[in-house]
Amino acid sequence: MAIINKIKQTSQRIKRLVKTLAETKAMVRGSFSTVHRRCGKQTCWCADPGQKGHICTRITWTENGISRTRTVNEEDRECLRKSVETYRTFRRRRRQLRSEEKLLEKLMDAHEQDIVKGDLP
Repeated sequence: MAIINKIKQTSQRIKRLVKTLAETKAMVRGSFSTVHRRCGKQTCWCADPGQKGHICTRITWTENGISRTRTVNEEDRECLRKSVETYRTFRRRRRQLRSEEKLLEKLMDAHEQDIVKGDLP
């Protein structure tokens, strides 16, 4: 009977995870970083070898096995940051879902062993 309760609880957790994942709207794959970059103008202060350069925020992601990087405008920064965080949360919940599904499979195997009759009459 304890296995049945564990099966029901695991099923409920799976149902909640699936619902949350299905309700996810916009997300962007990648990661943010802040770097120093030279603008390329010879008269700019960043052209001085002692300077690190202008601070810029960029997003990096992989597309078809190739790493891509794009500078993020200041007005898009917060929206994009939230979309990247949504993606990370989505991936974390997917891992949780796989874990719960494996647990459910083990519980069902144990339940099957409990209810299968060993010897035939």
